[in-house]
Amino acid sequence: MKRINFFKKIYYSIIGKKYKEMVEEKSAYAILYLAIFELGFTVLISIIATNRFLTSSFSEVYDYVYNFLADFFYNSLSLTFDTILVLSVLGYLYRLITKNKVKYSKMFCLATYASTTAMILKYIVFLVNYLTNLNIQYFNYIYIFIVIIYFIANFNKTAND
Repeated sequence: MKRINFFKKIYYSIIGKKYKEMVEEKSAYAILYLAIFELGFTVLISIIATNRFLTSSFSEVYDYVYNFLADFFYNSLSLTFDTILVLSVLGYLYRLITKNKVKYSKMFCLATYASTTAMILKYIVFLVNYLTNLNIQYFNYIYIFIVIIYFIANFNKTAND
């Protein structure tokens, strides 16, 4: 089977295509995809957020970046990994109840790729919160709702073994 490159995975994850092919790959690729995706956006958002502090002193920039990254890793990454883990376990349990044989790794991959659009929205909201002090109340619930919709929409496509 031909591996799908990183940027095509992002595109396919957003538009809901080729989930079956992506889920068939090893789960290590999904973890690598998630790590690169999260790290790439973390670096990008850090650069964007610190650009307005080019005239500030080093200690002010350092404090801001430290607090920004600490908050990002604490809130953003934990939300992503918790959502993917819970969704993959629930998907796997549902497949066990319905007596269909499926590996947990497929459910994990599906949950990872299904969370792509919600992750992009999460980064946009996170950046807006930091740059404007505008707080979108209940966004975590909206994030989880979007992931669930993508997961359910692509569940049957990938479940056919």
